Amino acid sequence: MVTSGAAVTVHVSRDGTHAAGDSRPQAAGTEPGASAPGAPTHTPSPGSAGAATGSTTSAQDTPGADASGTISTVARPVSYHGHTFTVPAGWRSVDLSDDPSACVRFDTRAVYFGAPSSKQRCAAQSAASVQDAVLVQPSSAATTKSATDDALNQRIDATLPGVEITASYARAGRSAVVSLLSDAGVPAPAATAPASTAEVAARVKADLSPIQGPVTPVTVAAMTSTYTGLGFDACTAPSTDQMTAWGTSPFSAVGVYIGGSGRACAQPELTASWVAAEAAAGWHLLPLYVGPQVSFNTITSAAAQGKASADDAATQAAALGIGTGAVLYYDMEGGQFTAAETATAQTFLGAWTTELHALNFRSGVYGSETGGLGAMVSGWGTVTEPDVLDVDNWNGQTDDDPGADPSNHWAGYRVHQFLAPADATYGGVTINIDEDYFGLHQCTTPSPGAVAQPNYQIDCDAAPAPVVSGTTAAP
Repeated sequence: MVTSGAAVTVHVSRDGTHAAGDSRPQAAGTEPGASAPGAPTHTPSPGSAGAATGSTTSAQDTPGADASGTISTVARPVSYHGHTFTVPAGWRSVDLSDDPSACVRFDTRAVYFGAPSSKQRCAAQSAASVQDAVLVQPSSAATTKSATDDALNQRIDATLPGVEITASYARAGRSAVVSLLSDAGVPAPAATAPASTAEVAARVKADLSPIQGPVTPVTVAAMTSTYTGLGFDACTAPSTDQMTAWGTSPFSAVGVYIGGSGRACAQPELTASWVAAEAAAGWHLLPLYVGPQVSFNTITSAAAQGKASADDAATQAAALGIGTGAVLYYDMEGGQFTAAETATAQTFLGAWTTELHALNFRSGVYGSETGGLGAMVSGWGTVTEPDVLDVDNWNGQTDDDPGADPSNHWAGYRVHQFLAPADATYGGVTINIDEDYFGLHQCTTPSPGAVAQPNYQIDCDAAPAPVVSGTTAAP
Protein backbone atom coordinates (compact mmCIF):
# COMPACT_ATOMS: atom_id res chain seq x y z
CA MET A 1 0.00 0.00 0.00
CA VAL A 2 1.29 3.44 -0.39
CA THR A 3 0.44 6.93 -0.59
CA SER A 4 0.02 9.86 -2.77
CA GLY A 5 1.29 13.11 -1.37
CA ALA A 6 2.44 16.58 -2.21
CA ALA A 7 6.18 16.00 -1.91
CA VAL A 8 8.32 16.90 -4.92
CA THR A 9 10.23 13.90 -6.25
CA VAL A 10 13.97 14.25 -6.88
CA HIS A 11 15.65 11.23 -8.40
CA VAL A 12 18.71 10.50 -6.34
CA SER A 13 20.84 7.55 -5.43
CA ARG A 14 20.30 5.81 -2.09
CA ASP A 15 23.16 7.76 -0.53
CA GLY A 16 21.40 11.02 -1.40
CA THR A 17 23.65 12.17 -4.24
CA HIS A 18 22.45 12.82 -7.75
CA ALA A 19 23.38 10.02 -10.11
CA ALA A 20 25.85 10.89 -12.82
CA GLY A 21 24.85 10.59 -16.45
CA ASP A 22 21.53 9.62 -17.99
CA SER A 23 19.04 8.54 -15.33
CA ARG A 24 16.46 7.16 -17.74
CA PRO A 25 16.30 3.65 -19.20
CA GLN A 26 16.61 3.37 -22.96
CA ALA A 27 15.78 0.66 -25.41
CA ALA A 28 19.14 -0.93 -26.19
CA GLY A 29 20.73 0.42 -29.34
CA THR A 30 18.98 3.81 -29.28
CA GLU A 31 20.59 7.19 -28.81
CA PRO A 32 19.23 9.70 -26.31
CA GLY A 33 17.66 12.77 -27.82
CA ALA A 34 19.03 16.25 -27.28
CA SER A 35 18.11 17.80 -23.97
CA ALA A 36 19.22 20.45 -21.54
CA PRO A 37 22.39 19.62 -19.62
CA GLY A 38 21.63 17.29 -16.74
CA ALA A 39 18.03 16.70 -17.84
CA PRO A 40 16.81 13.15 -18.34
CA THR A 41 16.60 12.09 -21.95
CA HIS A 42 13.51 10.68 -23.62
CA THR A 43 13.02 6.95 -23.55
CA PRO A 44 11.42 5.62 -26.74
CA SER A 45 8.27 3.64 -26.07
CA PRO A 46 8.20 0.06 -27.32
CA GLY A 47 7.08 0.11 -30.92
CA SER A 48 8.39 3.64 -31.58
CA ALA A 49 11.34 4.45 -33.79
CA GLY A 50 14.54 2.91 -32.48
CA ALA A 51 12.84 0.91 -29.73
CA ALA A 52 12.73 -2.84 -29.42
CA THR A 53 9.79 -4.17 -31.38
CA GLY A 54 6.89 -6.26 -30.14
CA SER A 55 3.33 -5.61 -29.09
CA THR A 56 2.62 -4.35 -25.61
CA THR A 57 -0.26 -4.20 -23.17
CA SER A 58 -1.10 -1.85 -20.35
CA ALA A 59 0.25 -2.63 -16.90
CA GLN A 60 -3.26 -2.13 -15.58
CA ASP A 61 -4.23 -5.37 -17.32
CA THR A 62 -1.86 -7.33 -15.09
CA PRO A 63 -3.00 -8.70 -11.72
CA GLY A 64 -1.04 -7.03 -8.94
CA ALA A 65 0.07 -4.09 -11.08
CA ASP A 66 -0.59 -0.76 -9.38
CA ALA A 67 0.89 1.72 -11.80
CA SER A 68 1.87 2.34 -15.39
CA GLY A 69 4.44 0.41 -17.36
CA THR A 70 4.49 -1.71 -20.48
CA ILE A 71 4.35 -5.44 -21.00
CA SER A 72 6.14 -6.70 -24.07
CA THR A 73 5.25 -9.93 -25.82
CA VAL A 74 8.93 -10.44 -26.66
CA ALA A 75 12.12 -10.10 -24.62
CA ARG A 76 13.17 -6.45 -24.63
CA PRO A 77 16.73 -5.20 -23.96
CA VAL A 78 16.89 -1.93 -22.02
CA SER A 79 20.07 0.08 -21.42
CA TYR A 80 20.46 1.81 -18.08
CA HIS A 81 23.58 3.55 -16.74
CA GLY A 82 25.78 1.66 -19.18
CA HIS A 83 24.31 -1.77 -18.45
CA THR A 84 21.84 -3.75 -20.54
CA PHE A 85 19.00 -5.61 -18.84
CA THR A 86 16.76 -7.86 -20.93
CA VAL A 87 13.16 -7.60 -19.73
CA PRO A 88 11.60 -11.03 -20.36
CA ALA A 89 8.47 -11.44 -22.41
CA GLY A 90 5.37 -10.97 -20.28
CA TRP A 91 7.13 -8.81 -17.67
CA ARG A 92 6.46 -5.14 -17.08
CA SER A 93 9.14 -2.57 -17.77
CA VAL A 94 8.66 0.52 -15.57
CA ASP A 95 10.57 3.80 -15.78
CA LEU A 96 10.20 5.29 -12.30
CA SER A 97 11.43 8.71 -13.41
CA ASP A 98 8.63 8.78 -15.97
CA ASP A 99 5.94 7.79 -13.44
CA PRO A 100 6.59 8.91 -9.83
CA SER A 101 3.36 7.24 -8.71
CA ALA A 102 4.50 3.81 -9.91
CA CYS A 103 4.49 1.29 -7.08
CA VAL A 104 7.59 -0.86 -6.79
CA ARG A 105 6.36 -4.22 -5.60
CA PHE A 106 7.72 -7.72 -5.66
CA ASP A 107 4.53 -9.74 -6.06
CA THR A 108 4.31 -9.09 -9.80
CA ARG A 109 6.81 -9.76 -12.59
CA ALA A 110 8.50 -6.51 -13.50
CA VAL A 111 11.82 -4.71 -13.99
CA TYR A 112 11.87 -1.23 -12.43
CA PHE A 113 14.44 1.39 -13.43
CA GLY A 114 15.10 4.30 -11.05
CA ALA A 115 14.61 5.14 -7.38
CA PRO A 116 11.22 4.46 -5.76
CA SER A 117 9.45 7.74 -5.07
CA SER A 118 7.85 9.01 -1.88
CA LYS A 119 4.84 9.58 -4.15
CA GLN A 120 4.32 5.88 -4.88
CA ARG A 121 0.65 4.96 -5.14
CA CYS A 122 0.37 1.37 -3.95
CA ALA A 123 -2.49 -0.96 -3.19
CA ALA A 124 -2.56 -3.03 -0.01
CA GLN A 125 0.07 -5.51 1.08
CA SER A 126 -0.77 -8.51 -1.04
CA ALA A 127 -1.52 -12.02 0.18
CA ALA A 128 0.07 -13.29 -3.05
CA SER A 129 3.45 -14.95 -3.02
CA VAL A 130 6.63 -13.20 -4.11
CA GLN A 131 7.26 -13.18 -7.87
CA ASP A 132 10.27 -12.56 -10.07
CA ALA A 133 10.94 -8.81 -10.00
CA VAL A 134 14.03 -6.63 -10.36
CA LEU A 135 14.64 -3.08 -9.12
CA VAL A 136 17.64 -1.28 -10.68
CA GLN A 137 18.55 1.99 -8.95
CA PRO A 138 21.28 4.52 -9.68
CA SER A 139 24.02 4.63 -7.04
CA SER A 140 27.22 6.66 -7.05
CA ALA A 141 28.46 4.44 -4.20
CA ALA A 142 28.32 1.27 -6.31
CA THR A 143 31.71 0.88 -8.00
CA THR A 144 32.21 -2.89 -8.15
CA LYS A 145 30.36 -6.03 -9.16
CA SER A 146 28.91 -8.10 -6.32
CA ALA A 147 25.89 -10.26 -5.51
CA THR A 148 24.49 -12.09 -2.50
CA ASP A 149 21.50 -14.42 -2.34
CA ASP A 150 19.29 -14.45 0.75
CA ALA A 151 17.25 -17.66 0.33
CA LEU A 152 15.07 -16.92 3.37
CA ASN A 153 13.86 -13.63 1.91
CA GLN A 154 14.09 -14.86 -1.69
CA ARG A 155 16.12 -11.78 -2.56
CA ILE A 156 19.32 -11.17 -4.47
CA ASP A 157 21.14 -7.92 -3.69
CA ALA A 158 23.72 -6.91 -6.27
CA THR A 159 25.80 -4.01 -7.51
CA LEU A 160 27.28 -3.04 -10.84
CA PRO A 161 29.24 0.18 -11.36
CA GLY A 162 26.73 2.99 -11.00
CA VAL A 163 23.72 0.87 -10.00
CA GLU A 164 22.43 -1.24 -7.14
CA ILE A 165 19.96 -4.04 -7.75
CA THR A 166 17.33 -5.78 -5.64
CA ALA A 167 15.79 -8.86 -7.22
CA SER A 168 13.07 -11.08 -5.79
CA TYR A 169 12.32 -14.54 -7.06
CA ALA A 170 9.63 -17.16 -6.77
CA ARG A 171 10.94 -20.58 -5.79
CA ALA A 172 10.53 -21.84 -9.35
CA GLY A 173 11.79 -18.62 -10.92
CA ARG A 174 15.23 -18.18 -9.36
CA SER A 175 17.12 -19.49 -12.39
CA ALA A 176 15.38 -17.00 -14.70
CA VAL A 177 16.25 -14.09 -12.39
CA VAL A 178 19.87 -15.23 -12.03
CA SER A 179 20.10 -15.53 -15.83
CA LEU A 180 18.70 -12.01 -16.31
CA LEU A 181 21.24 -10.59 -13.86
CA SER A 182 24.10 -12.64 -15.30
CA ASP A 183 23.39 -11.37 -18.82
CA ALA A 184 23.70 -7.82 -17.42
CA GLY A 185 27.13 -8.62 -15.96
CA VAL A 186 26.18 -9.49 -12.36
CA PRO A 187 28.41 -12.24 -10.93
CA ALA A 188 26.96 -15.47 -9.57
CA PRO A 189 25.37 -14.60 -6.20
CA ALA A 190 26.96 -15.97 -3.04
CA ALA A 191 24.55 -17.57 -0.57
CA THR A 192 24.21 -15.94 2.84
CA ALA A 193 24.95 -18.31 5.70
CA PRO A 194 22.40 -18.81 8.50
CA ALA A 195 23.40 -17.23 11.81
CA SER A 196 23.32 -18.67 15.31
CA THR A 197 21.24 -17.06 18.06
CA ALA A 198 24.39 -15.67 19.64
CA GLU A 199 25.52 -14.15 16.33
CA VAL A 200 22.14 -12.52 15.83
CA ALA A 201 22.18 -11.16 19.40
CA ALA A 202 25.58 -9.61 18.77
CA ARG A 203 24.31 -8.10 15.52
CA VAL A 204 21.26 -6.65 17.29
CA LYS A 205 23.47 -5.14 19.98
CA ALA A 206 25.83 -3.62 17.40
CA ASP A 207 22.96 -2.16 15.36
CA LEU A 208 21.27 -0.60 18.39
CA SER A 209 24.30 0.78 20.21
CA PRO A 210 25.14 3.68 17.83
CA ILE A 211 21.60 5.07 17.81
CA GLN A 212 21.39 8.18 19.95
CA GLY A 213 18.89 10.97 20.45
CA PRO A 214 15.78 11.86 22.41
CA VAL A 215 13.95 8.83 21.03
CA THR A 216 15.88 5.68 21.92
CA PRO A 217 15.31 2.09 20.75
CA VAL A 218 13.86 1.38 24.21
CA THR A 219 11.34 4.21 23.68
CA VAL A 220 10.32 2.77 20.33
CA ALA A 221 10.04 -0.74 21.78
CA ALA A 222 7.70 0.50 24.51
CA MET A 223 5.52 2.16 21.88
CA THR A 224 4.89 -1.23 20.24
CA SER A 225 3.66 -2.74 23.52
CA THR A 226 0.95 -0.51 24.94
CA TYR A 227 -1.76 1.35 23.06
CA THR A 228 -5.55 1.49 22.96
CA GLY A 229 -7.17 3.00 19.92
CA LEU A 230 -7.11 3.11 16.12
CA GLY A 231 -4.25 2.47 13.75
CA PHE A 232 -3.60 1.63 10.12
CA ASP A 233 -1.12 -0.34 8.06
CA ALA A 234 0.07 0.36 4.54
CA CYS A 235 2.11 -1.66 2.06
CA THR A 236 4.95 0.84 2.11
CA ALA A 237 5.79 3.26 4.91
CA PRO A 238 4.46 6.76 4.12
CA SER A 239 6.91 9.63 4.04
CA THR A 240 7.42 11.84 7.10
CA ASP A 241 5.51 14.64 5.36
CA GLN A 242 2.62 12.31 4.70
CA MET A 243 2.63 11.06 8.28
CA THR A 244 2.60 14.68 9.45
CA ALA A 245 -0.43 15.36 7.26
CA TRP A 246 -2.12 12.36 8.83
CA GLY A 247 -1.74 13.93 12.25
CA THR A 248 -5.31 15.11 11.63
CA SER A 249 -6.52 11.50 11.32
CA PRO A 250 -8.10 9.42 14.10
CA PHE A 251 -5.11 7.07 14.01
CA SER A 252 -2.18 7.03 16.42
CA ALA A 253 -0.51 3.77 15.34
CA VAL A 254 0.98 2.63 12.06
CA GLY A 255 1.86 -0.84 10.82
CA VAL A 256 5.08 -1.18 8.83
CA TYR A 257 6.49 -4.18 6.99
CA ILE A 258 10.04 -4.62 8.20
CA GLY A 259 11.02 -7.71 6.19
CA GLY A 260 10.34 -11.20 4.89
CA SER A 261 10.10 -12.83 1.49
CA GLY A 262 6.43 -11.87 1.23
CA ARG A 263 6.96 -8.14 1.78
CA ALA A 264 5.26 -6.91 -1.37
CA CYS A 265 6.40 -3.29 -1.61
CA ALA A 266 9.70 -1.46 -1.67
CA GLN A 267 10.35 0.62 1.47
CA PRO A 268 12.31 3.75 0.47
CA GLU A 269 11.04 5.72 3.49
CA LEU A 270 11.46 3.06 6.18
CA THR A 271 14.74 3.95 7.92
CA ALA A 272 15.95 4.34 11.50
CA SER A 273 15.54 8.10 11.21
CA TRP A 274 11.94 7.65 10.02
CA VAL A 275 11.17 5.38 12.98
CA ALA A 276 12.70 7.87 15.43
CA ALA A 277 10.84 10.81 13.87
CA GLU A 278 7.46 9.09 13.93
CA ALA A 279 7.94 7.81 17.49
CA ALA A 280 8.85 11.36 18.55
CA ALA A 281 5.63 12.55 16.88
CA GLY A 282 3.68 10.10 19.04
CA TRP A 283 3.04 7.30 16.55
CA HIS A 284 2.93 3.76 17.95
CA LEU A 285 4.36 1.03 15.71
CA LEU A 286 3.15 -2.38 14.55
CA PRO A 287 6.26 -4.04 13.04
CA LEU A 288 5.17 -6.80 10.63
CA TYR A 289 7.28 -9.57 9.09
CA VAL A 290 5.95 -11.60 6.13
CA GLY A 291 7.96 -14.75 5.51
CA PRO A 292 7.25 -18.38 4.47
CA GLN A 293 3.56 -19.25 4.35
CA VAL A 294 1.53 -22.38 5.01
CA SER A 295 -0.90 -21.36 2.26
CA PHE A 296 1.83 -21.22 -0.40
CA ASN A 297 3.55 -24.45 0.70
CA THR A 298 6.77 -22.50 1.29
CA ILE A 299 7.25 -23.89 4.81
CA THR A 300 9.32 -27.00 4.24
CA SER A 301 11.21 -27.13 7.55
CA ALA A 302 8.93 -25.45 10.05
CA ALA A 303 11.14 -25.21 13.14
CA ALA A 304 14.24 -24.12 11.24
CA GLN A 305 12.40 -21.56 9.11
CA GLY A 306 10.52 -20.17 12.13
CA LYS A 307 13.81 -19.62 13.96
CA ALA A 308 15.48 -18.10 10.89
CA SER A 309 12.54 -15.75 10.34
CA ALA A 310 12.75 -14.55 13.95
CA ASP A 311 16.49 -13.99 13.60
CA ASP A 312 15.95 -11.93 10.46
CA ALA A 313 13.07 -9.97 11.97
CA ALA A 314 15.13 -9.10 15.05
CA THR A 315 18.02 -8.00 12.83
CA GLN A 316 15.76 -5.87 10.63
CA ALA A 317 14.07 -4.33 13.68
CA ALA A 318 17.38 -3.42 15.29
CA ALA A 319 18.62 -1.81 12.07
CA LEU A 320 15.52 0.41 12.22
CA GLY A 321 16.14 1.39 15.83
CA ILE A 322 13.36 -0.82 17.20
CA GLY A 323 14.85 -2.04 20.47
CA THR A 324 14.69 -5.28 22.39
CA GLY A 325 11.40 -5.71 24.21
CA ALA A 326 9.44 -4.68 21.10
CA VAL A 327 6.57 -6.81 19.81
CA LEU A 328 7.38 -8.15 16.33
CA TYR A 329 4.45 -9.66 14.42
CA TYR A 330 4.56 -12.61 12.04
CA ASP A 331 2.06 -12.20 9.20
CA MET A 332 0.62 -15.69 8.52
CA GLU A 333 -1.79 -15.30 5.63
CA GLY A 334 -4.62 -17.57 4.57
CA GLY A 335 -7.27 -19.64 6.28
CA GLN A 336 -9.15 -22.91 6.30
CA PHE A 337 -6.01 -24.75 7.40
CA THR A 338 -6.16 -28.53 7.42
CA ALA A 339 -5.06 -30.44 10.51
CA ALA A 340 -1.62 -30.94 8.95
CA GLU A 341 -1.35 -27.25 8.05
CA THR A 342 -2.40 -26.27 11.57
CA ALA A 343 0.35 -28.46 12.99
CA THR A 344 2.88 -26.89 10.62
CA ALA A 345 1.78 -23.40 11.65
CA GLN A 346 2.04 -24.28 15.34
CA THR A 347 5.59 -25.61 14.93
CA PHE A 348 6.70 -22.67 12.79
CA LEU A 349 5.14 -19.97 14.98
CA GLY A 350 6.31 -21.70 18.16
CA ALA A 351 9.89 -21.55 16.86
CA TRP A 352 9.32 -17.89 15.90
CA THR A 353 8.22 -17.06 19.45
CA THR A 354 10.93 -19.09 21.17
CA GLU A 355 13.70 -17.44 19.16
CA LEU A 356 12.32 -13.92 19.60
CA HIS A 357 12.23 -14.50 23.35
CA ALA A 358 15.81 -15.77 23.27
CA LEU A 359 16.70 -12.45 21.64
CA ASN A 360 14.54 -10.58 24.20
CA PHE A 361 11.87 -9.44 21.78
CA ARG A 362 8.16 -10.12 22.22
CA SER A 363 6.20 -12.20 19.74
CA GLY A 364 3.03 -11.31 17.87
CA VAL A 365 1.11 -13.39 15.33
CA TYR A 366 -1.26 -11.99 12.69
CA GLY A 367 -3.75 -14.36 11.09
CA SER A 368 -7.32 -15.46 10.65
CA GLU A 369 -9.48 -17.52 12.97
CA THR A 370 -9.26 -20.46 10.55
CA GLY A 371 -5.55 -19.95 9.82
CA GLY A 372 -2.51 -18.96 11.87
CA LEU A 373 -4.50 -17.35 14.67
CA GLY A 374 -6.80 -20.35 14.94
CA ALA A 375 -3.77 -22.60 15.20
CA MET A 376 -2.57 -20.63 18.21
CA VAL A 377 -5.95 -20.60 19.95
CA SER A 378 -6.59 -24.31 19.39
CA GLY A 379 -3.10 -25.19 20.63
CA TRP A 380 -3.47 -23.48 24.02
CA GLY A 381 -1.67 -25.44 26.69
CA THR A 382 0.17 -27.68 24.24
CA VAL A 383 2.19 -25.31 22.02
CA THR A 384 4.41 -22.28 22.49
CA GLU A 385 2.09 -19.29 22.32
CA PRO A 386 2.84 -15.73 21.16
CA ASP A 387 2.50 -12.74 23.44
CA VAL A 388 0.03 -10.87 21.22
CA LEU A 389 -2.65 -11.88 18.71
CA ASP A 390 -3.38 -9.69 15.67
CA VAL A 391 -6.80 -10.76 14.42
CA ASP A 392 -7.58 -10.68 10.69
CA ASN A 393 -11.36 -10.22 10.66
CA TRP A 394 -12.90 -7.52 8.45
CA ASN A 395 -16.16 -7.24 10.39
CA GLY A 396 -16.05 -3.45 10.80
CA GLN A 397 -16.10 -3.65 14.59
CA THR A 398 -13.71 -1.30 16.40
CA ASP A 399 -12.82 -3.67 19.22
CA ASP A 400 -10.10 -6.21 19.94
CA ASP A 401 -12.38 -9.01 18.64
CA PRO A 402 -12.74 -11.12 21.78
CA GLY A 403 -14.71 -13.68 19.79
CA ALA A 404 -11.51 -14.68 18.00
CA ASP A 405 -10.23 -15.96 21.35
CA PRO A 406 -13.29 -17.50 23.05
CA SER A 407 -11.40 -18.31 26.25
CA ASN A 408 -10.14 -14.72 26.39
CA HIS A 409 -6.59 -15.92 27.01
CA TRP A 410 -5.16 -12.87 25.26
CA ALA A 411 -7.37 -10.25 26.88
CA GLY A 412 -5.46 -6.99 26.67
CA TYR A 413 -3.03 -8.56 24.25
CA ARG A 414 -4.95 -8.30 20.97
CA VAL A 415 -4.95 -6.15 17.84
CA HIS A 416 -7.84 -6.40 15.37
CA GLN A 417 -7.59 -5.59 11.65
CA PHE A 418 -11.26 -4.76 11.17
CA LEU A 419 -11.53 -3.14 7.73
CA ALA A 420 -10.39 -4.29 4.30
CA PRO A 421 -8.03 -2.13 2.24
CA ALA A 422 -9.50 1.17 1.07
CA ASP A 423 -8.30 4.68 0.28
CA ALA A 424 -8.41 7.23 3.10
CA THR A 425 -7.53 10.92 2.86
CA TYR A 426 -6.38 13.24 5.66
CA GLY A 427 -4.54 16.53 5.35
CA GLY A 428 -4.79 16.29 1.57
CA VAL A 429 -2.87 12.98 1.49
CA THR A 430 -4.48 9.75 0.25
CA ILE A 431 -3.18 6.36 1.41
CA ASN A 432 -4.56 2.90 0.72
CA ILE A 433 -4.83 1.28 4.16
CA ASP A 434 -6.16 -1.51 6.32
CA GLU A 435 -7.66 -0.22 9.58
CA ASP A 436 -6.78 -1.69 12.96
CA TYR A 437 -7.98 -1.46 16.54
CA PHE A 438 -5.33 -1.88 19.22
CA GLY A 439 -6.25 -3.32 22.62
CA LEU A 440 -2.79 -3.57 24.15
CA HIS A 441 -2.83 -3.11 27.93
CA GLN A 442 0.26 -5.18 28.57
CA CYS A 443 1.56 -3.27 31.55
CA THR A 444 -1.63 -3.36 33.61
CA THR A 445 -2.16 -5.76 36.50
CA PRO A 446 -4.71 -8.50 35.62
CA SER A 447 -7.90 -8.27 37.64
CA PRO A 448 -8.54 -11.00 40.23
CA GLY A 449 -9.80 -14.18 38.61
CA ALA A 450 -8.70 -13.16 35.09
CA VAL A 451 -7.48 -15.91 32.81
CA ALA A 452 -3.71 -16.18 32.92
CA GLN A 453 -1.84 -14.78 29.96
CA PRO A 454 0.57 -16.98 28.00
CA ASN A 455 3.19 -18.20 30.43
CA TYR A 456 5.84 -17.40 27.83
CA GLN A 457 5.04 -13.70 28.07
CA ILE A 458 7.86 -11.35 28.99
CA ASP A 459 7.04 -9.28 32.07
CA CYS A 460 6.52 -5.80 30.68
CA ASP A 461 6.50 -4.24 34.14
CA ALA A 462 10.25 -4.80 34.23
CA ALA A 463 12.69 -3.10 31.91
CA PRO A 464 13.85 -5.49 29.15
CA ALA A 465 17.18 -7.07 29.96
CA PRO A 466 19.88 -5.91 27.55
CA VAL A 467 21.21 -8.22 24.89
CA VAL A 468 24.89 -8.88 25.56
CA SER A 469 27.25 -9.76 22.76
CA GLY A 470 27.67 -13.52 22.55
CA THR A 471 24.84 -14.27 24.96
CA THR A 472 21.09 -13.90 25.12
CA ALA A 473 18.94 -12.77 27.98
CA ALA A 474 16.29 -15.19 29.17
CA PRO A 475 12.72 -14.01 28.64
